[in-house]
Amino acid sequence: MSLTINSLIIAEARIQGVTLRSVLGAYELIFGLYLTVNAHEEAVRRASIMGARVTVKAGAGKSHALGFARPETPFEIITNKFASTMTPALTLTLQPGQLAALEELRGTGDLDFELLASGIGSGQHGLEQVQDTWRVHIPRSDWIRKLREAGARNVLLLEVPLSLPAEADSSIARELRRAEEQFRNGDYYACVGSCRTAMQELGHRKFGKKSWAGPLLSRLASARDEMEKDEREAALWGALRHYTHQAHHAEGEGGVSAYTRSEAQLILTLTASLAARAQAF
Repeated sequence: MSLTINSLIIAEARIQGVTLRSVLGAYELIFGLYLTVNAHEEAVRRASIMGARVTVKAGAGKSHALGFARPETPFEIITNKFASTMTPALTLTLQPGQLAALEELRGTGDLDFELLASGIGSGQHGLEQVQDTWRVHIPRSDWIRKLREAGARNVLLLEVPLSLPAEADSSIARELRRAEEQFRNGDYYACVGSCRTAMQELGHRKFGKKSWAGPLLSRLASARDEMEKDEREAALWGALRHYTHQAHHAEGEGGVSAYTRSEAQLILTLTASLAARAQAF
C-alpha cells in the first residue's frame, strides 16, 4: 500500500509480521511494518504516523473493530534524494476478554486484520491528512502458535487459569494440555474426552479410590438436603465426570459423538477450575 502527499507517493508500506505478547493483566498485539521511503529530488515531504484503526474478520464474516494501534515510538517519514527503509511497529493492547472474543470469532479458522493508518503530512501545499490501509492474513496454525508463545494457552481466555499439577509431566498436566490444544484446533469431541480423563485422575487423587464419582452422585440423589458444603462441592466433581463420560462410549451405548464449541468450552473451563481448586487444598 502507498502513502501519498499532494498525490505524490512518498512510501510503500506493508505488514511484515504480527506478534502477540503477554503483559501484566493483558496482551499486546504488535504489527511489525516494513516501509520503503521513495527517493525524491524535489522539496522534502514529511509524514508523521499517529497510529491505525484495527479491524478483524474471520473467513467471509463481517469485520469487527478491535481498537487503535499506536507506534511503540513516534516515527516520521521524510523523503530525500535517496530511497530508504524503516521497520516501525504499531501496538494494540488487548484485554483477556477481547482475546476470548477473538477466539470465539475465529472458531476453527483463520484471522484477517486490516489497519487503517492515519497521520499528518506536509508538502508544497502545507499540512494534510494522510491515510493508508494495510492488511495481513494469519492462518489458524500461526495464530495458535502465537497464543502458545504468549502464554495465552495457560489461560482459557475467560481469565480461568489452566492450572497444572506441580509435576509438569503428570497425566493430569498432559491431558489438560491436550484438551486445550484440541479445543484450539476445533476438535471438541476429543477435547471433552481429554477432560474426562483428567477428571478421572483428579478425582482418584482427591477421593482416594478408582470408582469415586458414583457414591458422590448417589449421596446427591438420596440425601441432598443433608449434605454439608464439602459434600456438595464433591458432587460437582462427580457431575462433571458423569457429563463427560459419554465421550468414551459409542452412540449405541448411550455415548455422544459430537460436542459444540460452547459445550467443550464449558467442560474445559470447569475441569481447569477444579484442577486449580485441587491445588488450593
